[in-house]
Amino acid sequence: MTVENSVFSNTVGEKSRGLRLTASHSTRVRLNSGKTFAIGFGMFAISAAWALYNAYVPLKLKDFALPTILIGLIMAIDNICALTIQPLFGILSDSVRTRWGRRLPFAMFLAPICAVALCVVGISKGVAVTVLSVVVYAVLMSMWRAPIVALMPDVTPSSLRSKANGIINLMGSIGAVIALVGGSMLLKRYGMSAAFASGAIIIVIAIVALITMVREPKEYCRESVHAAVRVRPWIRFKEAVMPKLNLNVAERRSFMLIMLTIFSYTIGINALETYFTLYATHDLRMRASAATGALACYAAGSIVFAVIAGIIATHLGRKRTMSIGLILAILAFLPMPWIGNRNIVIPAALLFGMVLTLVLVNALPWIAELGGRAHTGTMTAYYYLATSAGAVISPVMFGAIQQWTGEYRWIFTYAAVFFIAALVCMPFIQHGEVHDEVQTMVPTRQAA
Repeated sequence: MTVENSVFSNTVGEKSRGLRLTASHSTRVRLNSGKTFAIGFGMFAISAAWALYNAYVPLKLKDFALPTILIGLIMAIDNICALTIQPLFGILSDSVRTRWGRRLPFAMFLAPICAVALCVVGISKGVAVTVLSVVVYAVLMSMWRAPIVALMPDVTPSSLRSKANGIINLMGSIGAVIALVGGSMLLKRYGMSAAFASGAIIIVIAIVALITMVREPKEYCRESVHAAVRVRPWIRFKEAVMPKLNLNVAERRSFMLIMLTIFSYTIGINALETYFTLYATHDLRMRASAATGALACYAAGSIVFAVIAGIIATHLGRKRTMSIGLILAILAFLPMPWIGNRNIVIPAALLFGMVLTLVLVNALPWIAELGGRAHTGTMTAYYYLATSAGAVISPVMFGAIQQWTGEYRWIFTYAAVFFIAALVCMPFIQHGEVHDEVQTMVPTRQAA
């Protein structure tokens, strides 16, 4: 697969700014860390918003005395949207052409409205308004998440995507920690509405930073906004959501197994994210603010290991690194139902964040490798199809288990089972690694 480099330039027209390196004078590219960090502000906003959402929405719904399985159904709404709306907009963004590019306009126009919806979730007093606000929020988030995530593989050579995704995940983890720590303090002092409002503010600030610092390649920009978007007819929805892939038999087999792997581990992780605060408050009798503080430690573990996970994958390979992460997670999760107590929650959360980062950082570059740069939006959409499908069924499945057992501690056994299922797929996947290719590039002026 030919790997195109756009990290060092947004246009190949500025030849006078540098010397074109031909095959005889080729060199290896280096990651543009500054630009990658700038793109990371998109994940910063997304992770902060979802961290608060997963931490506080279940607690708020529980205050309405709703049964756990119904809470699981409501918490699955955003995942249903992610399964349908999110892939479609990821694919459609491949065809968008505006003066700002093909990805950024989605965040520019939708993220501020999303922030308002998050505030409404926090201040609403009844079940109906709360659920309606959740639906609006989920729909809006699904419309701009995949396009923004596709920015990274858009501008990063294949061989550097694990490192780049490590930085992106680092930014996302920092956003989650800031949101959870700040939200916990605001919850304790001012109440839940203030915690949600802090998330809305973080979204707006991070998106402003993203659109200010990042410029998409000029090949995806148009000066005129007229006829800027070539949208596929809605009657071809099925073709748009499940586009045909130009893969041979072996590549297609690996693609399906990668999808199954992502689907399986997502089921396990989603249950933990959805029900952890209820596990801490119900089973361990912790205060809500302390429970969200423990979630911040989970995000802090991701910060510690985000960049390291990308570096490890660069040397060991994506499949091997993810397999190590799954094995460590299984070993850590299996004893938790019997040894869980308040004193180990924080160190355990920190450990979980570190080992799961080995998996999460490398999954998107793994599947994006099969698509090539021209179809990064499409492969990002497939990635979210797998994660969203797992996230749709997981809250309801574990909600039923909790109502049957009466305890939340079994989320750890539940997660470990699906991690084992993901691990079983690994030996049969033969594609998705980086080939040791020499890049041909045009070093020119770097855009912010």
